[in-house]
Amino acid sequence: MKKVWIVLSLVVMAFSAIAAPVTLADAPIEGRAGRAEARFLEGMIDHHQMALDMANDCLIKATTESVSTTCQNIIDAQTAEITLMQGWLLEWYNVDYSPMSMMDMSMGGMEHSGMEGMPATDPAMMMGMMAGLNRLEGVEYEIAWTESMIDHHDDAIHMSERLLERILEGEGHAELRELAAQIITDQSAEIEMMEQLILDLTA
Repeated sequence: MKKVWIVLSLVVMAFSAIAAPVTLADAPIEGRAGRAEARFLEGMIDHHQMALDMANDCLIKATTESVSTTCQNIIDAQTAEITLMQGWLLEWYNVDYSPMSMMDMSMGGMEHSGMEGMPATDPAMMMGMMAGLNRLEGVEYEIAWTESMIDHHDDAIHMSERLLERILEGEGHAELRELAAQIITDQSAEIEMMEQLILDLTA
């Protein structure tokens, strides 16, 4: 009987050892590191939503196939990342977060965004992303849009670098550090691709 209890104890200990890392992975991070994670997740979700707004505008106005393909690729990649980050916010910090698109703001959603005092007539200019693009067409639009998206990608890279600087390895969720590093890699490569795209458009 004693041997049975010993075996059962070992089994329980083994399952506990396996389960512990899973519980830890789903747990909120306390203190400054946790606040930095939550700020990054909400900020990057909003930032990705702005990219989706820009890319959807591009799909309507772009006439060059390579530009349209770039826009669709951005939509596909960043939509998936928004869903992933929303899941982490809910799982880790019990925050159900949804971004507001610029289109929602222009249709009267400003009163719900905490920006009541800001003009709703040109939310694109307010965001500092698409100012003047509505006055451009054809290749001029495509070049200006690509330049704006390069700047937008550059901001995402800096946001990710700051997260990695502030939350050292082992202090936060490893999955989030991996995503930040992937954003740096992916969007750096896309910047190089878009720089070449501009050269092709101006040739």
